[in-house]
Order: sequence, then C-alpha cells, then structure tokens
Amino acid sequence: MKQKAMFLGLVFFFMLFFKGCAQQNDFPVLKGPYLGQKPPGMTPEIFAPGIISTEEKYELNSVFSPKGDEFYYEISTTTQEEKKKGIYFYIIMVSKMKNGVWTKPEIAPFSGKYSTMDMNFSTDGNRLYFCSDRPNPWDSSSKTHIWYVDRLDNGWSEPNILGPPIYSPECEQGQPTFTRDGIMYFRQNLHGSFDLYYSEYENGRYSKPVILGDAINTSYDEGKPFIAPDESYLLFIRYGMPASIDGGRGLYISFKREDGHWTPAKNTNIYGSLPKFTPDGKYFFFSRGGDIYWVDAKIIRELEPNELK
Repeated sequence: MKQKAMFLGLVFFFMLFFKGCAQQNDFPVLKGPYLGQKPPGMTPEIFAPGIISTEEKYELNSVFSPKGDEFYYEISTTTQEEKKKGIYFYIIMVSKMKNGVWTKPEIAPFSGKYSTMDMNFSTDGNRLYFCSDRPNPWDSSSKTHIWYVDRLDNGWSEPNILGPPIYSPECEQGQPTFTRDGIMYFRQNLHGSFDLYYSEYENGRYSKPVILGDAINTSYDEGKPFIAPDESYLLFIRYGMPASIDGGRGLYISFKREDGHWTPAKNTNIYGSLPKFTPDGKYFFFSRGGDIYWVDAKIIRELEPNELK
C-alpha cells in the first residue's frame, strides 16, 4: 500500500512538473526590442497580437522601462456586473528581457492584491509610480492615490504612498507622467471635476500642485496625461465634451510656447487613450477597446503647429 501511494505521489508530481513546463513552453521565443515585434508605420496596429493583446483579456496602458528591457501593462479582471456597479479591478503585468529573450508576462510583485493601474517610470528607471486604492496610513477611504516602488538589487521595494503635498484625503490623485527634469503632471479632482496639475521636484520632494490653465482644463473632465520629456507638448483625454465642440471626447494635444504658455488643446482625431511612447521616442502607444496599439511617433509630431516648428 505504501509503495502504491509513493508511486501515485510520484505520478502526480511529474504531472504537475510537465504541466508547468508545457505552460512555460507555450510562450513564443521573443528576441530584440519591443518584444521582438515588427515596428508599425503610420497606421496604428495592435501590439503583439495573441501575446500581449489577446481576445481573452482586456489589456490597456503599457510602458517600457527607460532601458527598454522591461514591459509593463495592465489587464482588467472586471466583470460586466461589476462595471454596472462602478467597480473596477486592474492588475499590472510585466515581461522582462533576460539573456536576450523576453519572459512570459507575470503579475508584478506589487500588484494583484489591490487594484493597481496607470504606472509610469521615473526618468532614471529606479522608481515606478502607479495608482491604487489600497489602504494608506492617512485615511480609511477607498480613494485612489499615487504610490511608488523603488528598484532594489533583487526586485522592487514595498509600495509607498506619495505623501503631502501631492496626497490629499479630500480627493483622488492619479496617472502621473514625468518630464526629463522630474516635473510630474497628473490628474486630480480637487474642484469637483478631474483636472490636470503639475508639480516640480524640489529639495527631494514634490512641491504644491499647480493647476494647468484653461488652455488645458475645462468644465469637462481631463485625464490620462502624457508629458513630453522636454515638456514641449502634453497629450491627454477629455471626457464628456459633446461632438459639436472640437469633435467631442478624444485624445487632445497642447504645445508649450517659448513664453511658457500652452496652446489651446486640439483634438488629435486619434481614437484611443492612455498615451505613451517608447523610450527612444520612435513609437507611440495607446489603448483602444481592450487592446494595446502602437504607431510611428511621427503621427504625433506632425500635429505641431507651423509657428512652433
């Protein structure tokens, strides 16, 4: 009887072992930049179809590390019933290049237990910011705030909330994006609607947030910003605007003039959200309908007004 039990135990062990090997081997060998994908032209294409963008899951929001050797993106596990109740849950996934080959995506170590989303790297790549409704030290609400993890020799630190003056118990903050000099642009709903703010990094901490002017913010909601590394332009989503006004909801862009003022934001007529760029600035990523898309970054640069070229 004991020998039979040992035999069955060994059979069960090897079944699990080979099942695990099969699960690893069903992921394709991906080499080279951008997960080995052929770069697109001026027509947006789904990024890594069947690998990252799949029919089974709802994928959105992606970012490469500054070195281009890590790729983070989100998946939504929200059901239709939860959406009706206004409940959403997001998980951050990561694939890494190891020995020249990209690994099968897995849940990031700081994600999974609480909803995590809208991640972005610091300029040096040693800190990863994200948004989460996880419990925080200052209040017991379920509001979304900006958190971060610091890069360690063996992975990432435990999550830390970005404290005052960015944090406020009165409202939600989120969707951080950074210039090359460390200036942070983000979304906040301090005045009854979501507007875009910026904060400068001074003496090891972020300064009091400053709301952007009416060239950017309106009575409608603004969010999902991307600030160019040199702060020359700002991309963002505007929600709720009727189609009769500049095409309505969509991806908007504003350019910064030499005098520091922003041009009135214009609709790019690109149907998508969550704008990002590859670290080399060559390709533009965005989300649409549960998939991640990419396109040649010239599609954005060509929107610059002639007087600023």
